[in-house]
Amino acid sequence: MKGICAAIALLVFPVITQATTINFASLSQPGTGSTSFGNVVTQQGFSFTDLLNSSFGSGFAVWQASSPNLPGSNTANTSLFEFFANSTTELTAAAHAAFTLNSIDLAQYLTPQTPGSFTVTFTGTRADSSTVTQTFTVPRLAGTPALQTFNFSGFTNVVKVDFTQGINGGSAIGTGYQFDNVVINAQTPVPEPGTNVLLAFALVTSLALYRLVSRRRA
Repeated sequence: MKGICAAIALLVFPVITQATTINFASLSQPGTGSTSFGNVVTQQGFSFTDLLNSSFGSGFAVWQASSPNLPGSNTANTSLFEFFANSTTELTAAAHAAFTLNSIDLAQYLTPQTPGSFTVTFTGTRADSSTVTQTFTVPRLAGTPALQTFNFSGFTNVVKVDFTQGINGGSAIGTGYQFDNVVINAQTPVPEPGTNVLLAFALVTSLALYRLVSRRRA
């Protein structure tokens, strides 16, 4: 009986899973340079795709364990970055399911850098093609890159999020970045209202029959 009641509650009320934090520490490699991982990196059911998809080399990379560019000089902070300037990263869930993007950690691309700041713009697209955009201003530190957390507002029920890598050459030097600790709420499919009513009715009917049979047995 308790199981039937619980099933009714799950059908009537939407369910959202606990937040997932996507971390790239598992990609850490020994060395003082960088390691490439191709044009698609998938972690914990979410994919990061390099839309540039260049034929000249890897789209994504991380700084190796002894690199001076590793955020905080700590392998736990191993962060993903786009190898090519102006490459666009697209974040999607498995089967393009809707999700909510809560926050992300960003750090400058290299050390040392001239102190200042740069911006990173994120654009989320929903299933109905409506969009939400948010731009973060990232302080550029003089020493070792350090991850800084930025919180999103309104990035709910998105099916993809796009953001573009900066540049570390020419007049725009110092706008490149690396990212880590992407916090996401993946949403479970919610039946349409009519479907909920029918399923709830079927379960209530089953509950009534269960009680009737139990009384007869008694």
